[in-house]
Amino acid sequence: MLFYKRKKIKFKKLKCILLSFAVLIIATVIFCEQQLAEFKCEYIRIQAEIISVNSVCEAVNNSLKKFNYKYEDIANVKCSKDGTVQAITTDSVKINELKADIMLSVQQEIAKIYDVEIDIPLGAFTDITVLSNYGPPINVSFNLTGSFSSEIVSTFESAGINQTIHHIRLILTSKIMTTSLDYSGNMTFSTDFEIAQNIIVGVTPQYCGNWYKSA
Repeated sequence: MLFYKRKKIKFKKLKCILLSFAVLIIATVIFCEQQLAEFKCEYIRIQAEIISVNSVCEAVNNSLKKFNYKYEDIANVKCSKDGTVQAITTDSVKINELKADIMLSVQQEIAKIYDVEIDIPLGAFTDITVLSNYGPPINVSFNLTGSFSSEIVSTFESAGINQTIHHIRLILTSKIMTTSLDYSGNMTFSTDFEIAQNIIVGVTPQYCGNWYKSA
């Protein structure tokens, strides 16, 4: 009889231990799931921004290398007989060709990465730096789509007495939409690219040729 009671008590203790262990595992899983759900959205947003910016920059740089325009290829400085700068005009055909190629390249580059898969180390969502790169990888997939607009701008920068640096820049504005099973978000960022520049000696006129904005 005493042996039976002892066996029953041990069984109850074992049952309590196993039950406590199961509750602990369930609570840990729920906690991790909540933490991971919040962290995953922010992680996807950051990774989507990095991937988008890198893809846009690569596409634009490839187009700029392809055309390889120098300042004199797209701009013309008109001076008077005494050397005074009267106007600066641009070759709108070449500018439009460059812009069209850039827009097409950017759209194609983003289309290549429409489906994105990344692995998040489990330790990353703990907010503990030493653990951020450890733990089993959790695969996350999301989609990227975007729309783009471009603008050619002309800016002048003083370079000393009677000298001005003329910058011809392309500003590309990207609107990227990111979607996944549990996240959806939009981001907008602008990137500034130098197309050409030149040092102009003389007084720069207030009006400088055929500059315009276009989408």
